[in-house]
Amino acid sequence: MDQYLIESIIGPMMVLGAFGNLNVIVAVIRKKVLRTKGAMLVFVLAISHFICNISELKVLIFRLRFQSLTGRECFLYNVPYSFCVMFQSALFLSMALDLCFCIMLPIKHMLWPKTKYILIMCIMPTCFALIVFFLNFLFVTDENAPYCAFMLTMDDGVFETISTSVVVCNILTLLITVVSVFVAIRKSQDMRNHRHSTVNRRNSVVDERRKVFRSTFYMMAIYIFSWMMSSICFRVLFAYFENEQDIVPYMPFLAIITMPNFCQAFFVTYFRSPRFRKAYREHFHWLTCGCLYRDVFSQPETKENTSKPDSATNQQPITEAVEKKPKENSNGVRKTVRISEGTII
Repeated sequence: MDQYLIESIIGPMMVLGAFGNLNVIVAVIRKKVLRTKGAMLVFVLAISHFICNISELKVLIFRLRFQSLTGRECFLYNVPYSFCVMFQSALFLSMALDLCFCIMLPIKHMLWPKTKYILIMCIMPTCFALIVFFLNFLFVTDENAPYCAFMLTMDDGVFETISTSVVVCNILTLLITVVSVFVAIRKSQDMRNHRHSTVNRRNSVVDERRKVFRSTFYMMAIYIFSWMMSSICFRVLFAYFENEQDIVPYMPFLAIITMPNFCQAFFVTYFRSPRFRKAYREHFHWLTCGCLYRDVFSQPETKENTSKPDSATNQQPITEAVEKKPKENSNGVRKTVRISEGTII
């Protein structure tokens, strides 16, 4: 693929991704209502993707991708990118675990302290990224890199170990996501079978959980078909070709496949969350000096429950008759009053 064609495709996508991820970061910082556990993980993901976007733009601006560089020079140019790429790859595994906890242990997941929970969920991605970074630093080669990609700058044995670890991490993410979806479907069916239960369920809580679940699921789906596919294809190419020079013609295609993964946080939250969407529209209002969304600040804070009630998950509260003790009126006659639950007195 021609160099200029590659840059014309990757450049605009990286600019769009950087703009979108910056919107996610600013929205979560500005609005406390957006700082839920799931949204905070998306916030951390947006930071890592934003750094990847900026690093990729730096490589395009200085045209480092197709220059003749040694492995060590290429590694130094890609230090932030290499760390954040490995971090986000493992962070998706943490997000899959968060999705699993939200479905399997909903009450405990809700009661866990938010700050401590987010820090714990980020420990594993940080350790994974640091290990890969130091291995790359210790075993980087001084030979000319056929293509300035940080995975091609290290020793072959170390690269096989790291790439295999990335593939295993991606497969675990896929399996946990599939199991979580299966359990969520079973729970939905159980709720449908017991829709006449006397247990009251608040529609807003159920709808919000469905929104969080669907948003996380869409992000995991984009990740699986973008970054995970690229990682597996790269591993297959490395195993199939003995000479790294033979892999170079396929690298631009793998780079393009991974682009949606670095741009997804903004679009998923914009289309799936009314609160995020309102925050983004406020940003667009400021950026256009008030030309777009002029009445955005006069609109009330939108609730997350916008879907219509259904028998499966949005059951209407069941009214139960509450009998109060008989009371005597002024004439000494006792009267019994029945009040239905939910009646305003």
